[in-house]
Amino acid sequence: MPNVASCITPLFVHRRNESQKRKNRIIMMATLGKRLQFARALQSRPYAMIWIGQTISSLGDGIFYIALAWQVLLTTHSGTAMGVVLIAGTIPRLVFVLLGGVAADHLPRRLIILWSDGGRGLVVLLISILGFTGYLQFWHLLVESLIFGIVDGFFNPAIMAITPDLVEKDDLASANALISLSGNVAQLLGPLLGAGLIALVNPMGAFAVNALSFFISVAFLLSVRIPERHVAKTLEIQETAEEGFPGMEANLIAPVPEEIPGKQKGFRGVIADVREGLVYVRNTRWLWVTTLSASVGNIGFTATLAVATPKLVHDVYGQGAWLFGLISATGAIGSIIALLLIGQATRLKKRGLLSYLSLALSCIGILLFGLPFPHGVEPLIASLASALVGFGLAFFNTIFFTILHETIPGDKLGRVISLDALGSFAMIPLGEALGGIMTDRIGPAQVFVFFGLFNLANVLIPLLVREVRQLE
Repeated sequence: MPNVASCITPLFVHRRNESQKRKNRIIMMATLGKRLQFARALQSRPYAMIWIGQTISSLGDGIFYIALAWQVLLTTHSGTAMGVVLIAGTIPRLVFVLLGGVAADHLPRRLIILWSDGGRGLVVLLISILGFTGYLQFWHLLVESLIFGIVDGFFNPAIMAITPDLVEKDDLASANALISLSGNVAQLLGPLLGAGLIALVNPMGAFAVNALSFFISVAFLLSVRIPERHVAKTLEIQETAEEGFPGMEANLIAPVPEEIPGKQKGFRGVIADVREGLVYVRNTRWLWVTTLSASVGNIGFTATLAVATPKLVHDVYGQGAWLFGLISATGAIGSIIALLLIGQATRLKKRGLLSYLSLALSCIGILLFGLPFPHGVEPLIASLASALVGFGLAFFNTIFFTILHETIPGDKLGRVISLDALGSFAMIPLGEALGGIMTDRIGPAQVFVFFGLFNLANVLIPLLVREVRQLE
């Protein structure tokens, strides 16, 4: 008869060793979190898995957009065609973002992200196959852009609203900083990888890699389960409204007094949900002031950075594409510095004041681009200006979304984010139009000076509002 103890002991020792290893990993992550405050949100396994997956997906997006632009050029040899493809993605993104916000507040956000990434991966894979087999046409790219715009309308509110379900409240600043960091790293590396894939294979190779990045993101999402509290709260509100207990509805849905008890269904229900989000934004003064300021400010940022920069580099600085690339890179570096700084801080005070003062740095950067400097120092000035712009925008956006995640109820967060996105980006087409006209009429340097001063005034005006200055 075998010795029972001798059989059990190795198994016991193995389990004890495995348990000790797990404890050591937990201790190591905790120690790392204390030493490197910026990365403390990664101690949450669900957040870490989703962040890794979305970082890979963002890198794939950076590869995709340069491949898309190059493929449109090869297919049509037309700059107008590229504009049509971009518009085909922008319009449905704006149209569906409100519906996406409603969906993010009533459906599991993880499920929305899963379907969004999986669906886009299949679409890009199909485009790649069509290209490799010689059947790809321009209208295929147009349809792809249209589908991406629709999907993004649902994906963006869900991915931005899911963060509070993944980390503790004290780690929200770290989580948002890490999200912005991955976006900036993708902005730095994605186009380089895309260009390399186009040179080694062709744009279809870059499309295939982007499809793979979406599928990897799906794999990371499938590895975690998330307690999405907003779904449970929505069900609780609906059950309470149906049972009709007096007084319970008001307690559950505060602080929005205008909300009606009971939930409508169908199209009227969607309209009611959007209206509820609008009422919440209207009743939150610092929020609608910030959204309005961002909408006006994006006119200036778009007119300068997106429209006038190439002509400024070529006509005023007398430099080539290398400086245009350097400006983009230093902007990303400035953003990363801001993210490291804000992510390392455990708690900032007077965040409303700090965020708008940081945004003022971006406006000063815009102004620096257009000021006359001795010939030869423009690359240095432009790099410094771009770093200031990147630093200010990243600092502001990280604080803004952290405050949203901390203060907005989870069952309304998706709608608030979608309304902010719609309000903030609605004026971008106006900035594109004004930037083009003014660049041709008065010159690119003058456009930077004008909008630098314009945006500086725009970001200082909200500081006259007490709720903005005292926002913690």
